[in-house]
Amino acid sequence: MLAYYAKRSPGEEFEEISRPIESGTWVDGSSLSDQEINSLIEAYRLDANIVYDVRDRGELPRVEFSDGDAYVFLRLPRLAKSGHVSALPLLCILKNKTFITMSIGETLAPQSVAISTIPVTTEHTESLLLGVIAGVIAQYEELMAHTARSITDTASRLKTHEVTNRDFIHFVTVEDNLNTYRMNLDSTQALVRRIRENKHDALEEESLEALDDIALHIQQLVVAVDSHAQSVNSIRNAYSTIANNTLNQRMKTLTVFTVLITLPNVFYGMYGMNIALPFAEQPWAYGAVVGFTVFLILLVFLVAKKMRIF
Repeated sequence: MLAYYAKRSPGEEFEEISRPIESGTWVDGSSLSDQEINSLIEAYRLDANIVYDVRDRGELPRVEFSDGDAYVFLRLPRLAKSGHVSALPLLCILKNKTFITMSIGETLAPQSVAISTIPVTTEHTESLLLGVIAGVIAQYEELMAHTARSITDTASRLKTHEVTNRDFIHFVTVEDNLNTYRMNLDSTQALVRRIRENKHDALEEESLEALDDIALHIQQLVVAVDSHAQSVNSIRNAYSTIANNTLNQRMKTLTVFTVLITLPNVFYGMYGMNIALPFAEQPWAYGAVVGFTVFLILLVFLVAKKMRIF
């Protein structure tokens, strides 16, 4: 699906228009089919070999230059209902007075495109590019905040009750998401450094300074990802320690109960033998044996308690 936007001054919002205008247009193509991709290639004379890479779901961020146009690949994250975070390529193309974004999935909403350090208009395609990069990074930051809340909730449950197997299955998803964040942020960081070199003189000094701010933001998110991963490991180690300690306590308790149950059976077993036994003919023998075993059980219990066996 194609949409056209115009933003003639920094103070106004993006306006959706019916067709491209000469003063500057953002052409946004989301959930594109092969036919729509081919139509864009023909209409704007794009390099087909580069553009077709947008169909590759595993395409990593990179920048290419062809016939004076810049092709910048990003990866836009999205959260599935299952809780998994995935990312699809988002291709940004800078042409004279025309800025094109295309993806086989959803693209970035216009209201998400903003960067505080430079004014964004459709007349300056490089400002749009920086705004889109900043918007993509903001999407990662938002999803990371969601992941951080999930980790915190699990840690809180650990303090109140035992963590279930479902929580650990959820941790697998969390770690997969953290790996996704780290991989895509690292590759985007490399892309920003490549653009920052400005070998083709495509960016002005003001834009280069804005790139430095974006690079710093990405680095902060990478540090946050590492911190979240460490939190997951700490929670897992804490639960493993608690589970082992709980198991040890239960095993001690079961051992004591086994000993206490075994002691009466020793005497009951002896007096159950079909041979002559002491006091067998005495009427008080049964009470004496039962009383002695009860006393012995209490004595062993008190000794074990004093020795802190359990």
